[in-house]
Amino acid sequence: MRILLFAQLKDAAGCAEIQWPAPAALTVSELWEQLLREHPALAPYRPTVRLARNGEYVSAGALFHPGDEVALIPPVSGG
Repeated sequence: MRILLFAQLKDAAGCAEIQWPAPAALTVSELWEQLLREHPALAPYRPTVRLARNGEYVSAGALFHPGDEVALIPPVSGG
């Protein structure tokens, strides 16, 4: 599983990409639990971050499978 981090998430984790050898599917909660164990500085961002799987935003009931590309998308503003 390839996890991509952007903007302040990249700074908090200290990297732009994480490679996980996920042996089985993970729920959104399981993904976050594992991610926060490895990168606890991401915890404050969890309530506002959207998750995308293979280029598509997902809901709270999504499953992430080995080989998926997961993007953590922080809120953005612009004008």
